[in-house]
Amino acid sequence: MILKVDAKNFVSKSDMHSAMKAVLGEENYFGNNLDALHDCLTSICDPTVLNISNWSFAAKGLGGYANILWRVLCDSSEENPALKIIIE
Repeated sequence: MILKVDAKNFVSKSDMHSAMKAVLGEENYFGNNLDALHDCLTSICDPTVLNISNWSFAAKGLGGYANILWRVLCDSSEENPALKIIIE
């Protein structure tokens, strides 16, 4: 499965979580925080590619939070062999 999210929508933390919730499915993503995102990503069982485009917009919209998000995404893909994350 390939999931695509556009970081142009990452204008604020709330917007980023809403965009991720939309692509991952609200039933899988309960909280609006990075712990919830990590839990959701590490619980994916089927082979999945999460493609995040326009990362430069995340850096602008989220500031330092984008660096933490990047680390959560990397950690999640390292912990979950079914998950591949592509950041463009």
